[in-house]
Amino acid sequence: MSKDADVMTLYSFTMTVLTFLLGELEQMMYVLFALMVIEFISFAISKSINGGLSLRDVSIEISKKALILIMVAVANLLDKVIPMGFSIKDFTIIFYIFYEMLYIITHVSSSGLPVPQFVKDALDLLKNKMKK
Repeated sequence: MSKDADVMTLYSFTMTVLTFLLGELEQMMYVLFALMVIEFISFAISKSINGGLSLRDVSIEISKKALILIMVAVANLLDKVIPMGFSIKDFTIIFYIFYEMLYIITHVSSSGLPVPQFVKDALDLLKNKMKK
């Protein structure tokens, strides 16, 4: 087998496993991926501004992103096992979309940039609903 065929086989296998675990990559999943990247960048910038970014901080943040994907995979597998008429996976993705947005705003605010009041109000409302 050629090296190109090996790479394509590995890629195909990896994508098959990811599709099984995470389900179809729908629009909400792309939004979650984008927000995870944006949140990570805003985290790194905020840490750099406020006193230094360490390798430990980066590894913890990457681990949190992996755990989010694990939770989405668990929710997707629950959808396969327990048909409920609604998607547990979709609700899980929506939860983490709001979670990532909340932390992006938190990082921006802690960096000293002003955050519009209507955004703060909306996030306070979300925080209160997430606590329930």
